Amino acid sequence: MSTPNIRDILVEFEGENLSKYGLFPLFIWYLNDVIRLPEYFAQISVNRKRNHSRKRRGRKPQYTDTQMCMGLVAVFTLGIPRIYQIDDLLSTETKLANLIGLPQFFAQSTAHRYLNRFGKWHVDQLDRVNTQILAQHGESMRQDIVLLDVDSQTHTLESRKREGAVVGGNRKKPGKPCLQWNVGFVRGEAVSQRLMAGNTHGIKSLEWTVSDVQKKLGCSPSILRLDGGYLSKETLNYVVEHGHYLCMSARYDWILAQGIQIDEAKWIRCDAKTRLYELGLSSVISTSPHRFRTILVEKEQELYPNSKSQKKILRYGIIEKLPFSSTPEELHHFYHGRQTIEQFFKESTGPFNAGKMPSQEFRGNEAYLRLVAIAENCCVLFKKKFSLPIGRIFPCLPLETA
Repeated sequence: MSTPNIRDILVEFEGENLSKYGLFPLFIWYLNDVIRLPEYFAQISVNRKRNHSRKRRGRKPQYTDTQMCMGLVAVFTLGIPRIYQIDDLLSTETKLANLIGLPQFFAQSTAHRYLNRFGKWHVDQLDRVNTQILAQHGESMRQDIVLLDVDSQTHTLESRKREGAVVGGNRKKPGKPCLQWNVGFVRGEAVSQRLMAGNTHGIKSLEWTVSDVQKKLGCSPSILRLDGGYLSKETLNYVVEHGHYLCMSARYDWILAQGIQIDEAKWIRCDAKTRLYELGLSSVISTSPHRFRTILVEKEQELYPNSKSQKKILRYGIIEKLPFSSTPEELHHFYHGRQTIEQFFKESTGPFNAGKMPSQEFRGNEAYLRLVAIAENCCVLFKKKFSLPIGRIFPCLPLETA
């Protein structure tokens, strides 16, 4: 057994002398000695000699691919908002840099140049790194019944000069150029991802994601769990024709437009703020001949404390074609299990700052998101391995702590 890179970790907080990087050494120990992330990054070949231009042939990069990738993962997990802030926030953090194998943190210009040099081949290398980590340490590759959650997030860009950005369907910022980040999840782990144009139709991203997950897992996904943004005749026809099972939300008014009559006496109270209505087999949209079991949901919106907004009633439907029977309450609970996906996107655009696209090159931004997903997956694996449901660190860590 190899000697750990970090043998002892001592975290001290005294008075007001606090450090926001206090627990970072613990996570780096996990990446280095448990996941062995540097070994996976050794296959990245952006800075290899054969990839240098003729003008730079005599120059040797200051940092290797492993160091650059580990440094960028560290930037994400440290919560640095933008890459250009590396110089201000990390230039003096020599000890942190030493933990990840760097003499010191690289400059922001070095990080930008590195991302801009990524091509499709190098992005595929990062994708293989993510797949290999999940195959070795994750749960997604060990499922008998594969429950695939698919979702996408629109990244509105700050400049029109970003390669591949088009005006898409972002309702909050209409008319802005954007890119669409499509991700497929199994057991809360990001298995498949692809960056596409902001106006990409949902069925195109869905078909690609299902095919990519099937290739990586060696089997076809058993159940697809989607949100209402994917609802279309193409999606419903695709699910039925390819024999997939389905659970997804649907627009309330679209379901009622099929001429359905509601009996107020048949509503079922799920909890104090939610009630459900069983419709049985029903048409969802008029353009698709397929019928799905449907329940209607009415939920009283929960407001933030001291909010001045008025309470609203959220109304939507849940449709399913599943290999097991369930009550309306169980189906409601099963569908909302996909909220872990929303947490992934919330964290990616929050602490991991995935929305701050740093490059004008499409492949550079794609590589950036691949590294963000690797960092988030490592955090997910860390929490699964060492955390209790209440969020405390498991007491039997295989390292000495003080």
